[in-house]
Amino acid sequence: MVNYKFKLDNSCVIKGRQDLLIKFNCPYPEKLLQDKSLVGLKGKELENALKKPFFVLRNLLVTIEYESDSYNFIIPKGYSWNGANVPFFAWLTIGQQKDPRFKLASCVHDYLCENKEVIGNNRYLSTLIFETLCEYFGRFNAFKRWAMFHSVDNWQKFQGWKKCK
Repeated sequence: MVNYKFKLDNSCVIKGRQDLLIKFNCPYPEKLLQDKSLVGLKGKELENALKKPFFVLRNLLVTIEYESDSYNFIIPKGYSWNGANVPFFAWLTIGQQKDPRFKLASCVHDYLCENKEVIGNNRYLSTLIFETLCEYFGRFNAFKRWAMFHSVDNWQKFQGWKKCK
């Protein structure tokens, strides 16, 4: 089970498997994530909002500590992403792409997939981060986390991301 702690400096720390620590610069990072309103949007703007319906309200500082390494990065205000890429056939088992329980995990993971260098191109670490955030913020059971972990890791392999463990 993941441990979650609030710190006096208004940050939060999440402890995952294999001594992974994920730190955010605010106590409730999920509150910095918003759905885009489609009201009044047309053409390309509407198309883009439907493809990536979520965005970050303000800069989100993330610190990852894993295996004696520390990684710091900022997911910038306005960053948008599409949610979890769950194929239709897996919706009953895992959940739907825009399920709000995926919101923080998919935000951080999508940012890492687009900016692999911020965690030293470590595919395994990105998958572990996704799993940890799904456990705490999504409250997914062990079977779903296992299925997600292996699905995400295999998709990243298919995309050519090397394992750096």
